Amino acid sequence: MAVSSYISNSNMSDKKLILSRFFILIVLMFILDRSIGAVLEHFFFTKKNGFDYRTNYVMNSTKADVLIFGSSRAAYHYDTKILQDSLKLSVYNAGRDLSYIHYHYALLEGVLKRYSPKLIILDTRPNEFHHFTNGEDMDRINILLPYYDSHPEIRDVVLLRSEFERYKLFSKIYPYNSLILSELVELLPIARYKKDDSENGYIAKHGVWKQPKGPYTVSDEIDPVASLYYKKFVALCKQKNIKLIIAYSPLYQTIDADKNRNLAFVKQVCRENNLPFINYIGNKEFDNAQYFFDGLHLNSKGAGLYSSEIVAPIRRVLNSK
Repeated sequence: MAVSSYISNSNMSDKKLILSRFFILIVLMFILDRSIGAVLEHFFFTKKNGFDYRTNYVMNSTKADVLIFGSSRAAYHYDTKILQDSLKLSVYNAGRDLSYIHYHYALLEGVLKRYSPKLIILDTRPNEFHHFTNGEDMDRINILLPYYDSHPEIRDVVLLRSEFERYKLFSKIYPYNSLILSELVELLPIARYKKDDSENGYIAKHGVWKQPKGPYTVSDEIDPVASLYYKKFVALCKQKNIKLIIAYSPLYQTIDADKNRNLAFVKQVCRENNLPFINYIGNKEFDNAQYFFDGLHLNSKGAGLYSSEIVAPIRRVLNSK
């Protein structure tokens, strides 16, 4: 009986020891997560260059009169200096590589929390509403994760990523998982204090495309989530009484405009909302490889010409009631 009691007490002691060690481990993991997360957060929000810096600037600082939204085609096609000098207004280019309409909508929400610009240009990709079976569009929402706590207005977009996202975000390291390598590079003085290489968000591409003009072959199917957020972007501008221009900037590829469902959808949205539409798809003046860095992107010469040409329609919109 005494032996049995001793074994029972011993088992209880072992369980208590295991539980106490487990509790200590959890506490240490919590402290480590908070500590590393705080360091990563600091370096992320004090960057001085790169796309993350520019996203942060748009979300938290810019007060530009004119904002340009869109993917890499927006970032490379809208020369902010030309637009500013011509319009006599401040302009910031919020375009970002590999960004999709969900990101642009969230960025707009963040901006409008602080102020309302006079005009927004939404540069639209020819396959803006393509359904990514590999989930690339949802994966790219990761660039918004660092803003989840400070910007509750964008949480609905962040949670599109997965149904478990809200639980993952209890971790303070998680928002920076995919950014840790770039954060480590930021520790190097030469990278950390390097001046941003954009001109108010505009990135000049140098070089001339040497390949022949080919067909634009990406699927133009209409993804319901992407099309919904495109409409939400338009509706939010309308709600805030912000003038909005929808634009298709030039590309050096052939598109059958009559059969392109993306283009038809955008035209319908513009008609329904009485929006001005700048469409350079198939524009003869830009049927010249000298203006392009590659098949999808203008070089600095092409961007300069395009930016100069759209000043007149932008000015008409600004002056309209």
